[in-house]
Amino acid sequence: MKKTPDINYQDIPLFENISEEDLNTLLLCLRSYERSFNKGEVIILDNESVHYIGIVLSGTVHMIKEDIWGEKALMTYMEPGELFGESFAVRRNSQSSVTFTAGRACNILFVPSANIIHSCPRRCTFHTQLTQNMFDLLGLKSQQLMEKIEISSKPSMREKILAYLSMLSQRQGSRYVKSPLTRTGLAEYLSVNRSSMTRELSAMRDEGLIDFDKDTYVIKDRS
Repeated sequence: MKKTPDINYQDIPLFENISEEDLNTLLLCLRSYERSFNKGEVIILDNESVHYIGIVLSGTVHMIKEDIWGEKALMTYMEPGELFGESFAVRRNSQSSVTFTAGRACNILFVPSANIIHSCPRRCTFHTQLTQNMFDLLGLKSQQLMEKIEISSKPSMREKILAYLSMLSQRQGSRYVKSPLTRTGLAEYLSVNRSSMTRELSAMRDEGLIDFDKDTYVIKDRS
């Protein structure tokens, strides 16, 4: 069953500064299409050739790396409006080195990467804007991966949790933050044991550092 998108096409950063009329023409020109995925379903497999860019319309997408022993790590996640697969789709060797799965039931807009990189025969004026938007988003994705490295480099579990919540607070502009990750997903993202993380969250609440209800957190002022 197709999930109702959480974001309109006009609000997708890749299509910023493109009028609604031009966007309708652009989507036809790009030969884009939508597809829905259930929670946990694989979208792109490790070592699979990627010839399209995915745009999350609803739900979340997880980028997962598996080592030779079968241990999986959640590298990052994408929310509505964000891209995935673009780093592989624009390369000559388009093989993915990670697996993308549906973190939650999601609806994805797929756009063939060749149709973004190369101008169409009609040389639509808005194609230049699309290319500029693409470069801007690649820079943003690099910044987000740097944030993940910063969080992962924290020496203790508590510091990793606080760094993650601080990142969410800055993105959402509030000390009341909603995490797109479940507890299991958060433990994988922080590369920590889920049970140990649950105990640490409870200890942080007891000490008055945070409060939480399921996936919603409140960051309290440090006295």
